[in-house]
Amino acid sequence: MAYIRLAEVETDLKNAVARHGIGHLLSVDIAVVYNPDSRSRAVARIWGLNKIFQEVYGLRPLYVVELLRHFAELSCEARVRAVAHELAHIPSTGSGALRPHNRYFWRDYRRYVQLFKCDDFPSLKKQL
Repeated sequence: MAYIRLAEVETDLKNAVARHGIGHLLSVDIAVVYNPDSRSRAVARIWGLNKIFQEVYGLRPLYVVELLRHFAELSCEARVRAVAHELAHIPSTGSGALRPHNRYFWRDYRRYVQLFKCDDFPSLKKQL
């Protein structure tokens, strides 16, 4: 698998989160990678580092947003919605755990979709 780290998207994400005051997302490290080799029909997914690894290795909560092959086919607005969807999986505790599609997930997803615009993510306007 060839993961391609998207530093520009990470920077845009940090700036958008800071601009919109989403504090719990500022307190965790979020990496963004592109996986053009994925055979999944999904467009993106998120990975969290389990608490046991954080404690044993002395790490902060870490998340990786993986953008899959079909992500490249989306419009900028759809890309922003996909990123918002993955970010809504990060609980307000920012513990490294992932939130399921519960009412808090949908609350945050709706909030992020309203807040985030394509202009917040210039890097998502580019071809992957």
